[in-house]
Amino acid sequence: MYMTIAAMETNKVLFAILVLIDILFLGLVMDSFSMGHGWHTIAAWSELIISLLGFYGAAAITLNIHFGKQFLPTGKPFGIFK
Repeated sequence: MYMTIAAMETNKVLFAILVLIDILFLGLVMDSFSMGHGWHTIAAWSELIISLLGFYGAAAITLNIHFGKQFLPTGKPFGIFK
């Protein structure tokens, strides 16, 4: 959770990844303690979206640095704490 708060001051892609990681962990914990299959599904979808956003974030950082301009947007920081 503390990394999610810190990610608010980096970019929105990293923030979204960390929010989804929080949801993933919640889904895995709840799936372990309950008999329902719904939490497992939430965790699985969260993990899939994390991987897609991770690939997008890596491509955005690489291409933005390579071209020296914003080729793929990552979103500005929220600016709440700074």
